[in-house]
Parts: sequence; C-alpha cells; structure tokens
Amino acid sequence: VHSMANKAIELDDLTNINEAGLEELIRTAEDLYDKGNYSYAVEKIWDVFERIKTYYYPELDKKESANKIIDELSNGNYSIKSIFQVEFKYLTDIGNSYRIRHHEKNKIDITEDLHYEYFYKRCLALISVLIKNIINVR
Repeated sequence: VHSMANKAIELDDLTNINEAGLEELIRTAEDLYDKGNYSYAVEKIWDVFERIKTYYYPELDKKESANKIIDELSNGNYSIKSIFQVEFKYLTDIGNSYRIRHHEKNKIDITEDLHYEYFYKRCLALISVLIKNIINVR
C-alpha cells in the first residue's frame, strides 16, 4: 500500500478559519512536511491541535473548550463522542510523552522519519475534521 495523497487539509482562499494564528500554524506545518522536515512539521501540527483545543477561550478554559468541540463533533451520538474523547486524550498523551512539544530528558525520542510521518498524519486526520467542524459552526 502506498499513499499517493499526503494532504488531509488543503487551505485555499475560500477556507475561512477566522483564527489567524491557527491558519498560520497549519500552513507552517504543511510547508515543513512538504519539504521533508518531519520533526518540525509534527511539532507544528501538535501546536495546531493544542491551539484548536482552546478555540472557545476565553469563554471556556482549555478542557471545557475541548469538551465543547467534542460535543459538537459527536452531534449527540454517544459512541462517536467516546471515540473523539479517546482520540483527544491519546493525541494529548503522545504530545506530552514524546519529544514533540516538550524536550525534557524524560521524553521519548523519535528517531525515524517514518514515525514522524505517522504521528503527523494521525494528528492531521483529527485536525482536518476539527477544521471542517469549526468552519461549519462559526
């Protein structure tokens, strides 16, 4: 199996995120990934994920904002809500455990580009759904 399409988000002039910092981070992550700079692309895509979790700040703190996003995504379907809760937690744990966003000595090193590509695509898959949800909600 060979993936021919590496992009899950294609920002263009018609994509209106209404959050300049978020759009800038996405474009930076895409550019780094396209250039094969996978470690920095993963760091930036995780920054996007963390920033999206604060989408409803200052109305809601980060955790409440993330929960609201999950509620909106699940549209009342408890099974889907459970999947998104698990995915949010799992990606948060990856970002905090591996040397992606934090670089303390106790963080797990990522030594293979293939692993960076996996982390990038996994996080990007969720972000692409979140972006579509944010665009449709606002």
